[in-house]
Amino acid sequence: MESANLKVEAPETARDSSIQIGDFRGDFAQIAGLIQESWKENGQQGLFYTPEFLASYLNYPGSSYSLAPVLYGGEKPCAFVAGFPRTIQYKGRELRIILCTLLSVSNEYKKRGYGVVLWSELVKRAQSAGYHGMVNYCVEGEPMNGMILGCCRMLKLPTERVFSVHYLMRLLQPKVVTSRADNSQDLTAEFRGAAAFIEGNTPLRRVWTEDEARWQLQRPDGLVAYHRSEGKEGLLTGYLMLAANPQRTKCLLIEDVLWGTLENGERLVLVAKMLDRGIQAGAQMAFLPCLGYFDIAPFRAARFRSSPRTLHCYLTVFNGEPSPEPVPSMHLDVV
Repeated sequence: MESANLKVEAPETARDSSIQIGDFRGDFAQIAGLIQESWKENGQQGLFYTPEFLASYLNYPGSSYSLAPVLYGGEKPCAFVAGFPRTIQYKGRELRIILCTLLSVSNEYKKRGYGVVLWSELVKRAQSAGYHGMVNYCVEGEPMNGMILGCCRMLKLPTERVFSVHYLMRLLQPKVVTSRADNSQDLTAEFRGAAAFIEGNTPLRRVWTEDEARWQLQRPDGLVAYHRSEGKEGLLTGYLMLAANPQRTKCLLIEDVLWGTLENGERLVLVAKMLDRGIQAGAQMAFLPCLGYFDIAPFRAARFRSSPRTLHCYLTVFNGEPSPEPVPSMHLDVV
């Protein structure tokens, strides 16, 4: 997609013909630095987004640098946002959406409207590319919550806060681990089979292609725990990230909870396997977003406790059909 001259009133210091919105140029290290600089002011501690993490996500099947517009001041990235492609089933319709995330503006350009301009540019690009809608996540208490609804009203985009994501967490202590990961097995078929079990009672759920499932299982920072017992099977996926604190605490973020056909005792075994994977990888904390589509009892039994962090999920359907409405549960990754 061609670069677009920025159409926004700003102070004289920002009115420069070299300031343009263009496609992401692959400058992962600079964008990672921009995100960390921008997010330092947030009220809640976030995660440390490395160049490697960004490269992995922008290598997701169907991703495009045109869905990661950047505000460039000459060669320097000054603001960034990304839209990652997903397919969901919602109200009987299959919708191609983007997860709109990582909106960041460098300190010298904050409070000048550039974040809104860049976010609006991503919306236009998603519409032009044929996407049906988008999802935005906002941390409770952060200004982004008001901005999303205000911007959507301005652009006349039907939007609703459809779900609030609460978290469980657990400290992980180093120990001798007896369960060893077998990374040689291709679990793509098992993953998709287990994911099919959540279809009936989850009104907003992810639809997986084979390539997407394989990426999820083989991502560079990913962990997978699989358990099979007497013909019953299930699996968990997760990934590792550092916290944006001085200690750079390594965290295990559990993502897909696919109990499949496993029952209570076997689910406990599966959770233990995932925690062992995390400890082997050096994780010191584990986090679980509670999305309502899975039983959290095995995690409670594994000494997970409630976290104060809450994210709000906003669903936008560009043409309003079907209309966004709150749901009791959903299966979608939280980025």
